[in-house]
Amino acid sequence: MSLPVCVDCFKGTLRGDVIPTGHEDVIHGLPTYVAAPEGHVKPLGTVVLITDAFGWSLRNTRALADAYAKRVPCIVYVPDFMDGKAIPLSQMASFDAKPDPNSPWIFRILSRTWNIMKVVPIFLLWLYRTRPSVCWPRVRSFISAVRSTPTANGTPPKVGVAGFCWGGLYAVGLTNTQNPDNWVTLECGKKVSLIDCAFTAHPSMLKLPRHIQEVQLPLSLANGENDSFMGEQKMKEVMRILEEKNRTASKETQGADMHEVVVYPGAKHGFAVRGDRDDPLQKERGDQSEDQAVRWFSVWFGALQDMMPQKRSGFVR
Repeated sequence: MSLPVCVDCFKGTLRGDVIPTGHEDVIHGLPTYVAAPEGHVKPLGTVVLITDAFGWSLRNTRALADAYAKRVPCIVYVPDFMDGKAIPLSQMASFDAKPDPNSPWIFRILSRTWNIMKVVPIFLLWLYRTRPSVCWPRVRSFISAVRSTPTANGTPPKVGVAGFCWGGLYAVGLTNTQNPDNWVTLECGKKVSLIDCAFTAHPSMLKLPRHIQEVQLPLSLANGENDSFMGEQKMKEVMRILEEKNRTASKETQGADMHEVVVYPGAKHGFAVRGDRDDPLQKERGDQSEDQAVRWFSVWFGALQDMMPQKRSGFVR
């Protein structure tokens, strides 16, 4: 049986080139990082960012939230859905530790073994504490409260989700409108889906092909070509399923795609959040996935109706 995550879910680079500009608050009962558009720019909607294993306090994630807020523009919430049980940031280096290549071979083997032994208990405890049966209620409760908060004209806000790695399961799962838990009844009595659209990059935790077959709301997916969890064969299956869904829905969307998959050659698992900014290719891939998400939310929040996605699934070169 394969694990729902991969070793690369816990590797990456901490960003030192950014200072988050948002603030921390308690939103709908959860500690939350909040990012907003600059000045008096009116937000088009709200994006709930569901993080990777390192949780809501990771500077990389907060910088991404700031970028979405300014560029879409929108309000971005990064809640602590893990209830303080995220992988400690100090462990990122441990997962990626490499022995001195000039040391004796026996030392290199022992060093690798020791590094694995140190992180395995942390990894297993994290998996247990943040299992879906524990975190799904938090995710749905928070987004239900966001969706139920009326805008100035009394209508429910546009709501999108962005899920990375661990958060990809929830981003994809929320697009399944056949699940009655993904709906909320407003004060006026109207029933609406919890979200309008979703974006996910290098998702893990997914059960394929079932979770992709259940996708119904607009979904944009970014992934590396040789991703450790979603490898080439899995990605071919994902693209086949979503392209078929696009063909089926084309009459309702006037030929526009409701779903897209963009594969980035050379991008490593985690590139959208924890990619090495000193590596030109990883930086470029991270920036491209940010552009992909910004465009997706802008389209489905209604700002770019004349730029509905047209056959964008495929490979970036």
